[in-house]
Amino acid sequence: MERKEARLRADQVADLAALRRHVSARRRNRSEIITDNTLIRVAVDLLMAHAHRLRGDTEEDLRRSVLPRSKGQTASTEADPRRRSPGVPE
Repeated sequence: MERKEARLRADQVADLAALRRHVSARRRNRSEIITDNTLIRVAVDLLMAHAHRLRGDTEEDLRRSVLPRSKGQTASTEADPRRRSPGVPE
């Protein structure tokens, strides 16, 4: 593994930690530790798998080009990703 630093928004840090806890709690096989970095590596793999769809001039443009628009997503939540739910099932 190589070290790569990334700056995340506070909401991303909180959502990532919540997702890690959720994933860890559902696991049956606990032979591997799931960390925030584990999930970040999975997210990078997912982005690279869809790199051909990546288009835009801004972070928001790039995000929209690879993320599907959800049914309940309104223009206001689409414009501000921090207002979206973290995607953690309840």
